[in-house]
Amino acid sequence: MLAILGLTLGQSATTVAAPVGGYELPDDAEEIYFLNVIDGDTFDAEMWVDDELVEVRIRMIGIDAPETNRSYGNEPECYGQEAKRYADSILNAAARIWVEIDRDPDDNYGRLLRYVWYEDPRSGDIFMLNEELVWLGYALANDYRPNTSRQDTLDDAERHAITESYGMWMACDRTVSGDPDQESESGPSMAEPTPGGTNQIEQDPFCAVFDTFQDAQDFLAQFPVIAGSIDIDGDGIACEDWFPS
Repeated sequence: MLAILGLTLGQSATTVAAPVGGYELPDDAEEIYFLNVIDGDTFDAEMWVDDELVEVRIRMIGIDAPETNRSYGNEPECYGQEAKRYADSILNAAARIWVEIDRDPDDNYGRLLRYVWYEDPRSGDIFMLNEELVWLGYALANDYRPNTSRQDTLDDAERHAITESYGMWMACDRTVSGDPDQESESGPSMAEPTPGGTNQIEQDPFCAVFDTFQDAQDFLAQFPVIAGSIDIDGDGIACEDWFPS
């Protein structure tokens, strides 16, 4: 149990290695200027359009990060805040950011559909953020036709995340199979025997690694440093919303 929780907590601190960098920047990539993040796969930026710097909303294509709010008819989902924080940290720190178009340039909500590339400020290497988010388990690889020119790369990244049980594939998956062929394309399994509903999963995602309330309580007593992950309200009772009384 300690090894499992240690892995999960390590991921939340972004200690898991990202995909290999050193990509060549696509010839048609356009530079943009980050403003603020909306969620794990969407952010606002400025870019040059007809010699004018305008604000745009970018939706990263080929991926789907868990929702953080109720916009567009959605509901908050497990690991949504973690994905949002990670995307925000990368985009804020990037030395430069570019976007690459596929076939359809935008969606029905007026968002620009793009692959996002960034320069790491430490190494100078170029990474594709869409791939990195999937590789680390912050997003799913989803096929949004006809924008599929890099889908094989994203699908490979998802298989890697599942195999290594990274991100949502540990924190939000009750079965934790580690087998890409057994996992649903819709994402981590929330099926029984998960002892709670979506609200509990959103509030205490790390509680999914415990089989019983007593397991969680014993772990909290032995390792109080992780209280912020399994005792969110600080009352000394671990995973109280996850395991019904």
